[in-house]
Amino acid sequence: MICRPSTFQKTLTVGLVLALASCATLTSTAVLAESAPKAAGELAVMGSVTLNGTPALAGATVFSDSTIKTTNGNATLNLGKQGRIELGANAEMIVHFTNASIGGNLLAGRALVSAPAGVAVSVVTAEGTAVSAGKQPVTVAVDVTCGNTRVAAARSDVKLVAKNKVEYVAAGATASVGQQGAPNKCASLTATTKPAGLSNGALAAFILAGIAGTIAGLIAVTQSDDTTPNSLMVSGYRP
Repeated sequence: MICRPSTFQKTLTVGLVLALASCATLTSTAVLAESAPKAAGELAVMGSVTLNGTPALAGATVFSDSTIKTTNGNATLNLGKQGRIELGANAEMIVHFTNASIGGNLLAGRALVSAPAGVAVSVVTAEGTAVSAGKQPVTVAVDVTCGNTRVAAARSDVKLVAKNKVEYVAAGATASVGQQGAPNKCASLTATTKPAGLSNGALAAFILAGIAGTIAGLIAVTQSDDTTPNSLMVSGYRP
């Protein structure tokens, strides 16, 4: 007598096979996710800087979603081919980056973000977001020290998005959104002459210092034939 499996047994067998296959797929996906390298950057510091609430050391490895805060100093996050993020004194930023985009949430102070073509930029503030799609190399300075958001663009245009309104900021120009700061408290971003004797590194520090001449400095950087995003320095650190 030949015993044939019942319909219930067949269904149970198929269900077990599918369950085992699903479990194997989930396990392999989890293993691949854990083994995939996470995007990371190297931090250069000058003065008092913290990383995720602890004192930061030069050369520290920084992962996406980390918080960098400066007091009497500045910080440079070198992301290699993806570009760099630079913070001036008394700045705080939650940095976000992948292989295709860099930026973050600027909570205080000033930030200078530089990226090559192919890397998008997004810097979010309380009033709006400075965005570059990454079609061209870009350098953008974002300032929230005056109670509003001020954006200065170089190398290519950026967009300033705020409350469903989009403003295009041409290279060499500035835009702002939010309440205007007191003139005697906030330095101008619209000077038209370049201070003499400044190197590209000094110009970057000049931009983040927030004193008159920011736009001239940005324009001077874009007009240099040998300037790349990685050549814009705030500190004396050079990787």
